[in-house]
Amino acid sequence: MKRFFIPNSQFNINDIVLTGVEHNHLKNVLRLTEGTQVIVVCEDGFDYVCNIEKIAKNQTNLTLVKKNVNIYDSKCNLSFFQALTKSDNMSLIVQKLTELGVKTFYPFESAFITAKDKFGKVEKLQNISNQSIKQCKRSVAMKVMPVLKFEQMLKKLEEFDLIIFANECEKTKPLNASMFDKAKNVAVIVGSEGGFSEDEILKIINCGANSVSLGKRILRAETASIALASVVMFLMGEWAYE
Repeated sequence: MKRFFIPNSQFNINDIVLTGVEHNHLKNVLRLTEGTQVIVVCEDGFDYVCNIEKIAKNQTNLTLVKKNVNIYDSKCNLSFFQALTKSDNMSLIVQKLTELGVKTFYPFESAFITAKDKFGKVEKLQNISNQSIKQCKRSVAMKVMPVLKFEQMLKKLEEFDLIIFANECEKTKPLNASMFDKAKNVAVIVGSEGGFSEDEILKIINCGANSVSLGKRILRAETASIALASVVMFLMGEWAYE
């Protein structure tokens, strides 16, 4: 069944309506017909199986058939701190981290960022995550937070019991599975295309971050983010079937 997203603030179980982009996708792209069953998600951990009752010009009306617990939402509490990259790269990172199950995304400024406009388009990034959950079948999108200054990012790290720092200057310490033995609330930090300054590296490590190498090859920022998120989710047990 095709999946559609309604923000929780707009969801009414007694009057389920698709409008805007979701209505257009159903009507004009997928060309679904009345009587077809679809799934609606609204950020509450459930899948709502619905019948299409009426497709009008500007909206689609649905009726609830049944409500199921979503089994695809991540059980791992992983937050991602990403230094600002160019907009296309940032969009790709948000899309793929959503698919991988990351819960919260913190964009932040650093000394060598190349995104000179600061890419403060949080709403655009959130919409990308909202759309991406239809691909991976999550019911709750990754939460995209407002852009942090570097010092604000350091302060935020105090909330985590494990911090993984992808440090391109690190030569001896790989990611280690034992790091995750007791970790419940994990943060990952990845830099922009320009990397970090020496001062920033020291400040991150002094916050208690585990400086790790991602191997002998230098990866593009978006590659590093996607690869590291995949490995960390695996080490946290997310790929295990219950």
